[in-house]
Amino acid sequence: ESTTKELVFFTMSLQQSHREPREPLASQESREESPSAAAGAIRLRIAGLGHHFEIDASPIAMLSDLKDEIQRKTNLPSPYQRLVAKRKKLDDDTMVLGPTVMEGNTILSMGIGFDYGAKILLLHSPLFEQDKEGIEKLTALVNEIERIDQGRRSRDMNNKLVQELIIQVCCKIDAVETNGSEALRKMRKQTIKRAENVAQKSEANKRGVDP
Repeated sequence: ESTTKELVFFTMSLQQSHREPREPLASQESREESPSAAAGAIRLRIAGLGHHFEIDASPIAMLSDLKDEIQRKTNLPSPYQRLVAKRKKLDDDTMVLGPTVMEGNTILSMGIGFDYGAKILLLHSPLFEQDKEGIEKLTALVNEIERIDQGRRSRDMNNKLVQELIIQVCCKIDAVETNGSEALRKMRKQTIKRAENVAQKSEANKRGVDP
């Protein structure tokens, strides 16, 4: 899981972006093993809401990709993120992070134009305030799931106890009202999956399988 949270974007040439699908995200370990993979990447410095970290991104990755990466590092779902750079709000998720991508005189993708080392401020979006109560409840339950998982990994909790606690947590998750918010409904669904994943790993441990 920690490896997943340290994902970074592969850097690709503009020519590849026109002819090939965007490559998947690569782990920090993969990038270190193959320094050329990060050649031409844009290093972005993210700060705000108690977080401070760097992300190496492809110039042709979209803003939505960056928000997904921030979500993996902060657990803040992308709909609740507001990114600001050079005093400008970044709202168009379809824009690429680097310069505008052209083919002849045709614009393929509008670019934000981030330079290496660009600083980005992470704030809460207006939607966060609307869903704040539900977000705080789900965040507390995510922390509860992490504590159970820690007990599972350290063998302080046997499978029976883990399963019982996960059932209790899932009941609490189901009780969180979304009030029609699609973003909060998605966050609740992801939290349920997170709990189920811990239960599955615990069951695998019981069978003598290392998950």
